Amino acid sequence: MADAGGCSKKITLLSLAVPILIEQILRSLMGTVNTFMLSRFSDDASAAVGVANQILNVVIIAATMLASGTAVVVNQNLGAGKNREAAHITMNSITISALAGAALSVVTVLFAAPLVELMGLEEKLVGDAAVYLRIVGASCVIQFVSTMIATHFRCRGKAQTAMLVIVFNNVVNLTGSFLVIREYLPIHGVSGIASVRLVSEFLGLLLIILLFAREKWDLHPGDLMRIRGVYFKQITGLGFMSGMEGISFTVAQVLTTSFITALPSAVLSAKVYTQTVNNYAYMAGMAVGQAAQILAGHLIGAGETEKAYRFIRRSWFGVLGCNMLFSACFFLFSRQMIGIFTSSEEIFSIVRTLFFIDMFTCAGRSFNHSFNYGLRSAGYVFWPMIIANSSIWLVSVGFGYMMTVTWGFGITGLWLAQTADEWLRGLCTMGLWMKKKWVGTAVIKSEEVR
Repeated sequence: MADAGGCSKKITLLSLAVPILIEQILRSLMGTVNTFMLSRFSDDASAAVGVANQILNVVIIAATMLASGTAVVVNQNLGAGKNREAAHITMNSITISALAGAALSVVTVLFAAPLVELMGLEEKLVGDAAVYLRIVGASCVIQFVSTMIATHFRCRGKAQTAMLVIVFNNVVNLTGSFLVIREYLPIHGVSGIASVRLVSEFLGLLLIILLFAREKWDLHPGDLMRIRGVYFKQITGLGFMSGMEGISFTVAQVLTTSFITALPSAVLSAKVYTQTVNNYAYMAGMAVGQAAQILAGHLIGAGETEKAYRFIRRSWFGVLGCNMLFSACFFLFSRQMIGIFTSSEEIFSIVRTLFFIDMFTCAGRSFNHSFNYGLRSAGYVFWPMIIANSSIWLVSVGFGYMMTVTWGFGITGLWLAQTADEWLRGLCTMGLWMKKKWVGTAVIKSEEVR
């Protein structure tokens, strides 16, 4: 794929997308490894941890939310040649993310059991889910800071650095989980797997901080405490609005899980296994979209809005192609993939139907991963936030409840409602991009470009 035109020749869509994709796969792989390892004990244990991971996903989305707001401001400053300002924003963002992550760590650890009980889980699953959530939840502050630092590496075209840190995390997590399962360590079961993940996250944070400190980006340690009001407002304001879609989506996933907890446990296990595996189906497309967002932000910061407009339009074809290819492959090989976790024919029958529907879901998701990311690169986030939240709660949750509970379509009805939500949000964001509603909303104005 070609570069974005006005950006540095060293930074191309492909050079960013590939390490971002690998990083995303490996981040998700940590949760997948935990689910797989615990499925060796029982489907119930893996289902409990799968539900706890949905709650933790809210934390991950919150961390990504702050990072997204920061990325918009940093990318545009870098595109405008304002490197010192970008460095100051970088240090400010790390302090903000550390404070937010610490607050969430405290909440998750103290209220793990009540949070799990809100999911409406069977009583036998609550204990394991709460233990896992309490231990892994302690790493919220770690995830916030590491996510923020990884974002700065990507903004500067060094996505491979963040990728290598996640490789390290996975090696530690996989090795430790294996030792727990084989009972070579004095920790066992759910608590053992969770403890290993916490340690791997901590060691990964130490590594990425070390690599970050070696970069020559005109960083001043004193800027960690010299937080400028304008930067705080930009980071949190843009981050909140761009991240509310992810927060709503993840909270909706948690809520809609409660729609099916009254159904046989095989249904919940099928949902957990399907989501665990099928998250990988759209990762390639998402990586292309995120890489395009970075490059478009540089172009917009440099005042080249027309180039950014055409670039995002072209990138959509790549996102769509990736989503369709991988979702089709996952459907065709669904038995082999789910067979990693369970041999239950009842669970597989449910999963295969969900994989088929997900092919249409991924097609709709391609619009969000192209045009919505493009809108974020310009700092145009208010109306996309309104559209996304309205669609998620009215269609995915409201219509999903009617399809699942009122009309009795069960988990199939829930999946169809989520597909309708993806298409509605996606088409709306495409309309906003094509009509150029975002022009003129950049953080960096054309007269500020150096």
